Amino acid sequence: MTLPFPYDGDMAEDDLWTTADVASRLTISVERARRLCSRDDFPQPVESAPYFDRWRAGDVEAWLLDGRADH
Repeated sequence: MTLPFPYDGDMAEDDLWTTADVASRLTISVERARRLCSRDDFPQPVESAPYFDRWRAGDVEAWLLDGRADH
């Protein structure tokens, strides 16, 4: 997977992202993002609700920069 780096959006490290935000960041489908977000090596969500989770943008970016999305 080729990542769209560098990220040029307005993102603060503490912003919280939904699965749809992760999909948008990676320019992939929401379904593909759900599969990525459910991987054991994906960062743990900082908020969980019955129908969605939210991740700290900085944690997701660090995971991406570490190259884990390619595994």
